[in-house]
Amino acid sequence: MRKNVFIVSILWLMFCLTGCSDKIKISGTVTFSDGTPITKGNVVFDNGTESYFGTIKSDGTYVTGGNKQIEGIPNGTYKVWLAQTEITENISDADGHVASYNVTQTVAKKFTSPNTTELTFEVKPDGQKTFDIVVEKP
Repeated sequence: MRKNVFIVSILWLMFCLTGCSDKIKISGTVTFSDGTPITKGNVVFDNGTESYFGTIKSDGTYVTGGNKQIEGIPNGTYKVWLAQTEITENISDADGHVASYNVTQTVAKKFTSPNTTELTFEVKPDGQKTFDIVVEKP
């Protein structure tokens, strides 16, 4: 009897480790209010302790992962913001060394930090799996 309980316990643990995940992939599009897609950067879901991201593709779509793109996001409420959406232009000196650089913000600054974003999303097991994001230009 003990052997059967042990085997069932091991099988249950293996099942849960491979198939019982409370992490959910969220997908969507990131656009400006005029419908133009954001084509660069990351969408970041931040719960104050951990951050999960999805890389924005050239058509404005994204799919979240964790620190690895293959993971999902645990249940909870997240502030959503955009990272690495700016354009950086290196300015070289006469010797070809980078002397300075210009950074052009492509989205309004309030969407580029968990402290200033107005975007929030709640991840639930049976909830919405799509989160389309509309931001303003700078």
